[in-house]
Amino acid sequence: MLRFPLFAILLAWSLIYLPGLGSRELQGEEARRVLPGRTMIQTGEWMVPHSGGKVYNRKPPLINWLSAAAIRVTGSMDEWTARLPSAIIVLVFALAAFLFLRRPFGEGASLLTSLIILTNIGFIEKGRLIEIEALYSSLYGLALLSWLGLRGQGRPIAAWLLCGLFSGLAFLAKGPPHLIYLYLILFCVLKEEKSLRDFVRWPHLASLAVFVLTWLPWAMLNIQRNPQKDSAAEWQEQITHRLGLFEFDLTNYLLQIPQSWVNFLPWAIFLPLWFHKDFGINTTLPVRAIRTGTLIGFLIIAVLPSSRPRFMLPCSASAALLTAHALYSVAPAIIGRISVPWRWITWLLSLGSCSVIASVIFGPDSGTSKAVLSVALAFVLGMAIYLLRTRDEQRESPLHLAKPLVLSIATAMAAFASALTPLVNQQDDLRPFAQQIRQITGPDATVVLMRVGVRMWPFYLGMSCVEIVSSKERPRPTEWLILPEHLWADPAMKAELVGKLKPPLQQHPLVDPRDGDKLVLLQFSPRNR
Repeated sequence: MLRFPLFAILLAWSLIYLPGLGSRELQGEEARRVLPGRTMIQTGEWMVPHSGGKVYNRKPPLINWLSAAAIRVTGSMDEWTARLPSAIIVLVFALAAFLFLRRPFGEGASLLTSLIILTNIGFIEKGRLIEIEALYSSLYGLALLSWLGLRGQGRPIAAWLLCGLFSGLAFLAKGPPHLIYLYLILFCVLKEEKSLRDFVRWPHLASLAVFVLTWLPWAMLNIQRNPQKDSAAEWQEQITHRLGLFEFDLTNYLLQIPQSWVNFLPWAIFLPLWFHKDFGINTTLPVRAIRTGTLIGFLIIAVLPSSRPRFMLPCSASAALLTAHALYSVAPAIIGRISVPWRWITWLLSLGSCSVIASVIFGPDSGTSKAVLSVALAFVLGMAIYLLRTRDEQRESPLHLAKPLVLSIATAMAAFASALTPLVNQQDDLRPFAQQIRQITGPDATVVLMRVGVRMWPFYLGMSCVEIVSSKERPRPTEWLILPEHLWADPAMKAELVGKLKPPLQQHPLVDPRDGDKLVLLQFSPRNR
């Protein structure tokens, strides 16, 4: 009976990852993931990413391709469109985890694995942003769990081939770091099964071929088309950079492991169960070997001087499986004791979130958004009743803990979307700055940015924004151009832009809201566009 588990996974995902997905301004490095995709659409150059008009080869382009595809498919360029690929790949990972593991692991434990994936803090945070981590960790998880699940079903050839495919896609997302996690677990599992010879047999060799062929065509085309001819050197520098002391910070270094533990909350509180004497019973999966490989890989990455907590996020895939097994194999008595207070805590969190939503619905203002929110709240509560009353009602069942937790997180995300996001958006500075520019140029005018660097506000100028680094690249005609004030003050650059005609120009001073840099918005006259 697949209907209920798949529905539960889809429901949990939609209630946690979709509310307010497009409400906040771009955060962190999101601009670096979206703007190269916009340039790809504009120029047709899909092999060599560009950001700020320059080649951006620090990361492989899969995230840029997905951003561009989302813009193409939806026909719009906004936060919702940009972030949707991250949310979707997390859903694919959760569904695949259940489908791959349900036979060797059991339906209850595999469903719990999927819910743990959806409800840990690290995945919720990254899965609601257009960042590499959600895509990369999900593809690594697909590689690992497809290998474990299909191998547990007696299908080793399919296991190796899918592992190679997903691992290759993960390489296209961020490069090779996940191979450390993957092959440590594979080695520990095969060593426990006394099957290390599998590494030199043809299914594994075919897996390696699939892995390489997944990213090699892009790499070759990138090297050929990169005008700077430095692709290999750039990639090598990125790898060695993470092994050195270039970004070493003692405080952050000491907090890496605690922050990684926080990223796996609330399920991190059950990690001690991995070391219970009964861990590893009642399952056909080699969970002890998976545990060993996971811990060794985690510690190797955690001790690197330039590491970051997000680099350990891929461990959430095997950690979800191990935690689900621990809860099913060694914790029934513990669950029976904590289930009542646990459910009270989650119910209180849910009621608190619902009260926040209700305060927005029944507040002094009115409008269509409140009606939509009322329907959403009724939907959440109705589904909550369904989840809590359907199947697996035993107090000792781990799903007895997971259901109210999913409910509390879902209502918390709805409260965030309805009440807290508007408060956060009062601090917006990127959108107002882009609106300031559009009030001058008009909503659909093409705006050319020259040497403004990698910034986030150009995202809000939409598809009619072109980034260049040289006046020779300026499209003709050009009516509107933004460049740094110091560059416009250079007589040589001014002569290069306006020529000998020296036509009258409209000049509008601008100040970047994030770093205070002074910019100039120029409007060219018709005879010099």
